[in-house]
Amino acid sequence: MKFITILLCLISLLISSKKTFAEDLSVGFIYREPPEEAYYMFDWLVVDPDNFSWEKFDEKYYIKKKKAKLIAYVSLGEIEPYRNYYKDIKKDWILGENKAWKTYIADIRNKEYQKFLLERVISKLNRFDGIFFDTLDSYQSVLKKEEFKSYEDAEVEFIKEVKKRYPNKIILINRGFEIVDRLVGLVDGLVAESLFYGLDVKSMRYKPMNEEDTKWLLDKLNFVKSLGIKVIVIDYVEPKNKGLAKEVAKKIYEHGFIPYVTDKNLKTIGTSIYQLKPRKILIFYDSKSSDPAYSDIHRFYQVFIEYLGYVPVLYDIQNGLPERFLADEYAGILVKLSKVDDEKKFIDWIKQQIDNGIKVFFIDGFPLSEEFLEPLGIYYSGSTSIFDKFQVVYNKYDFFETEPDVKSIPIVNITNGQPVLKIKIKDKILVPFAITDWGGYALEGSFLREMGPNVLFVFDPVKVFRDVFKPDFPALDVTTENGRRILTTHIDGDAFFGVADFDPSKHLGEVIKDKILTRYKIPHTVSIIEGEVSPQGLYPDKSKKLEDIARSIFALENIEPASHSFSHPFKWQKLEKLSEEGIFEEKKESGYNLTIKNYHFSLEREIVGSVEYINRNLLTNGKKVKVFLWTGDCVPSEEAIKLTYKLGIYNVNGGDTKIDAKNPFFSLIGPMGINREDYFQVYAPIQNENVYTNLWRNYYGYVNVIETFKLTDKPYRFKPISIYYHFYSGQKLASLKALYEVYDYALSQDVNPMFLSEYAQRVLEFRNTALCQDIRDNSLIIRGEGNLKTLRFDKDVKPDISQSKGVVGFKAINSSTYISLDNSGDYKIILSDKEPKFYLIDSNGQVIEYKSEGNKVSFKLKSYIPLEFRVYNRNCRLEVNPKNFTNKVLKSIYEYKFQTEKEVHMEAYCN
Repeated sequence: MKFITILLCLISLLISSKKTFAEDLSVGFIYREPPEEAYYMFDWLVVDPDNFSWEKFDEKYYIKKKKAKLIAYVSLGEIEPYRNYYKDIKKDWILGENKAWKTYIADIRNKEYQKFLLERVISKLNRFDGIFFDTLDSYQSVLKKEEFKSYEDAEVEFIKEVKKRYPNKIILINRGFEIVDRLVGLVDGLVAESLFYGLDVKSMRYKPMNEEDTKWLLDKLNFVKSLGIKVIVIDYVEPKNKGLAKEVAKKIYEHGFIPYVTDKNLKTIGTSIYQLKPRKILIFYDSKSSDPAYSDIHRFYQVFIEYLGYVPVLYDIQNGLPERFLADEYAGILVKLSKVDDEKKFIDWIKQQIDNGIKVFFIDGFPLSEEFLEPLGIYYSGSTSIFDKFQVVYNKYDFFETEPDVKSIPIVNITNGQPVLKIKIKDKILVPFAITDWGGYALEGSFLREMGPNVLFVFDPVKVFRDVFKPDFPALDVTTENGRRILTTHIDGDAFFGVADFDPSKHLGEVIKDKILTRYKIPHTVSIIEGEVSPQGLYPDKSKKLEDIARSIFALENIEPASHSFSHPFKWQKLEKLSEEGIFEEKKESGYNLTIKNYHFSLEREIVGSVEYINRNLLTNGKKVKVFLWTGDCVPSEEAIKLTYKLGIYNVNGGDTKIDAKNPFFSLIGPMGINREDYFQVYAPIQNENVYTNLWRNYYGYVNVIETFKLTDKPYRFKPISIYYHFYSGQKLASLKALYEVYDYALSQDVNPMFLSEYAQRVLEFRNTALCQDIRDNSLIIRGEGNLKTLRFDKDVKPDISQSKGVVGFKAINSSTYISLDNSGDYKIILSDKEPKFYLIDSNGQVIEYKSEGNKVSFKLKSYIPLEFRVYNRNCRLEVNPKNFTNKVLKSIYEYKFQTEKEVHMEAYCN
């Protein structure tokens, strides 16, 4: 008996000595407008309703499955003068002042104040999932102790009333230790600050907490946890010290609490159980020089940043320098500016970003002041002349498309970092291109060269930017799904009304329908120009027939409806400016859009009006317009793009991907799109036939897009396959022949066809998906909508599918490993040295269901065309339904092909 008692004591001791981990809940507090990735990274996200716009959130139509429950901040015990309701606060509701925070302490015992909070403040929070009540213990600094109880009673009764009115809302409180035991069943969590790291109240500097304060708070928090209430701990760490933030968050978690480590103003994306990997790259442009769509830094460099998995964000230097802390979201900055208004301010700002851990890369030049250069390890000693001859003495990479031409550049050298290019001029060694620990620089002619009409890279930009920014994460990829290259097809509405040269009885809409759309039953996004089709347009006498043709096209199963505007603007921003100035004379508008009688340009009419016309007059079976396809120069304003967001439809077109066999240069590959402030225009992946036919002169010319498909696939897969043309391609036999060849080539490849809207959704998810590190085991966590389902490692890796979450399979393409994910939007990636027993290699369909339980794996695939897929199988029993497939087995690779079925269910049973 004595032995058993001792043994039980030992077991009890062992159990009590173990770490009691917190719940696996990611919680954040962000009191500015949250960045989109925060909606995925956090399960609960506390926001300040005065800094949160539901109108802006509703514009984010592509966010449908956010993870975060949104919880509104409410100061219960204090009144903040900056609130919009402050002017209505009565003096007798105020007990005193909190001088440290410049706020006033409120008397919650006052029934009138309670009513004000309920009816004026809380009633406006209906759309939020919860409420976070702050400042519950502020009364203690102004009331006598004998008054504490009456105040605490009032707090309890008030929270009871809130719960009664909003029984389904999450309720959190900040501290409130004196009343928490009376709130069991009413509140979902208690928040406390500064367990291990906090702030000095006087200086507001970050500091470690002393052991006595930590012990006191630990005792309180453990008691709260014993009541069955979640405990959330906010600690404060200097935001650039991410290593410490992670360490503190893990320590909080191991004490059994939900961590959140952030900055003192709660304005950054802090660390909970996940720490965000910054992926954004700030790219400066100068609106005084050109529209960002025409800026060199956007046209020539952005795509290679995207390829590495970074999210480029164009920023106008004319708006001033960003004032907030950036390094929580941004990994780098690209600078290509001819001048800045205040150079000293700019230099100080750049130094601060470098100090915060952001990599900065200068293209074509940088400030030459000694104050700036010396701390960066750069030494300047004059300039070269255009007449100086130079000799290359060292190059880190092989020359790529051309050799450097560095004339009239500053004479600079470096004391640290790695030269990319060294040259010799008059016995002097110069370093015009270097990669350093803070980023690097490339002087004019050392990275990109203009040669006649072409712009050529001296060095491979993918290799350069990889070495500059050193990504520590795999790239999200919008070119490939389930191991096959994405294929999109879209048609601009131009010349829908025209007739075929070879059969004048047929309108071009009919020709494309009969010769292409019913022949190639892959997804097509098809648009019309309202001004060419409707009775209000150019051809009212033909309108009835044209509308009938449009209806018959839009009714096809493989067609997604789109608008190509009302009057086909050729110059969007010019027309908008003329409209704002009230200049509507036809001679002033001539050449800017179709000349439609009695019509004066309006953004609303072009976008909203044309979409409503198609929805109302041309669509059946519940179809709606999903895409707006830009016309003409495809350079709309921010306001124009915003209208498509308000409609909840994708906006696509623009971009300059036209690399081909005659001009096989990387500068002719365009990026995914362009941001204009908070709105994003998705570019067409590859240019249309108008470019390849030399502006509709060489009718067979579109066949050359096949070379573009090839050159954007190897050595790097930069783009999906994109078939993009106008209805006038149905006019000539030669242009139709070119279309046949392009379609046949595309479908001869391993492709995964999808609608253009689905591709556009993946582009937007590329920009807002959260890539994080799990503080508990350092694994990679990816959280998003679940439509972007490909992750690319630029090396040979194998995922541990049994230990990972949401991983379906993988495939080697070029020199990379493309990992296929399920549609959950919630992934954990763990790598292994061993080959999994079973996984999906590739498919022409999309994953719509996936489960992995014990020794059983099951998934459903759905395609727009008869399904094909391949799996790797080592000693697993497979069941595939339906059964009417043909299959081949080569070693451990099982290939399945179906004649008609587009949805398939597979189960694998592995020992």
